[in-house]
Amino acid sequence: HNHNNNNNNNSNNNDNNYDHPLEDALSKLHERLNEENATSDYCTWFLRILTASQLKSHPDRYLPFLSADSTDSSFTSAAAATDRLGNDGTVDLSVFCAREVEPMGKECGMVQVAALAECLGARVVIE
Repeated sequence: HNHNNNNNNNSNNNDNNYDHPLEDALSKLHERLNEENATSDYCTWFLRILTASQLKSHPDRYLPFLSADSTDSSFTSAAAATDRLGNDGTVDLSVFCAREVEPMGKECGMVQVAALAECLGARVVIE
């Protein structure tokens, strides 16, 4: 009879380790995604590619915002000015994505956030 009680006590102790499996899994995922030069870089790059694909697949949705933002100095250097514009004077999405979306280390703007959110079917609220 004591043997059964010990087993019950041990199983209760083991159960405490698994009381919150979702929180534990999310915590481990958070740790992995925040390791520099590791898994996080691959995830970030993948999300950048998704964002670029969304922008290129729906140019009518995003070009008006990029044209309005084209005064941003990070994308209007003299060297970039000649090849960033299409024949109609709008931003060339392929060039924009190659320079501003796909490379690691680039900051993202509101257009990129909106494109990624729409690609993933996520709702973003900015306060």
